[in-house]
Amino acid sequence: MITTARWGLILLIAAVGLGGCVGASQRPAPEMKPAPVSDRGLSAERSARASGRAATRKPRELTIQLESQSFLYREHGEVVHSGPISSGRAGYPTPLGHFAVLSKQADKVSYRYTNQLGMPAWMPYSIQFHGHYFLHEGWLPGYPDSHGCVRVGERDARFLFERLQIGDRIAVVD
Repeated sequence: MITTARWGLILLIAAVGLGGCVGASQRPAPEMKPAPVSDRGLSAERSARASGRAATRKPRELTIQLESQSFLYREHGEVVHSGPISSGRAGYPTPLGHFAVLSKQADKVSYRYTNQLGMPAWMPYSIQFHGHYFLHEGWLPGYPDSHGCVRVGERDARFLFERLQIGDRIAVVD
């Protein structure tokens, strides 16, 4: 039997927030259902190749700046959007280098990392850029705090998820 005091402790632990790679998200967890992501940019490129005309993809690039804990999103070389991040903490560095968007998943659940309750960590608006490293919505404490992923706020995560396409460039710099 669970006493009132134990229920209070359980609720307090739940209220503290979720840990893992994401930290506490600003919105409720989704229902578990597959969410396939199509990449209109690649489809347009394939279609252009098949018809013999040149593809007209907008050049998009994301630069993640670890030292300043910020990102810059560019289209056609001009900064369109920027914001704060939280990258990998000591012992879990975010890899440096030049990468590309490998996959996107709006409601990703990580089975590699768990939250403070031992449940799989939720990583909304996930954009995979290298191995098991993702950019996704998460808690922004103002310093490096993740397991190597790059966390951004909800609005920034949604913006980047909608704009970036498979194959777009991502640079992670000091």
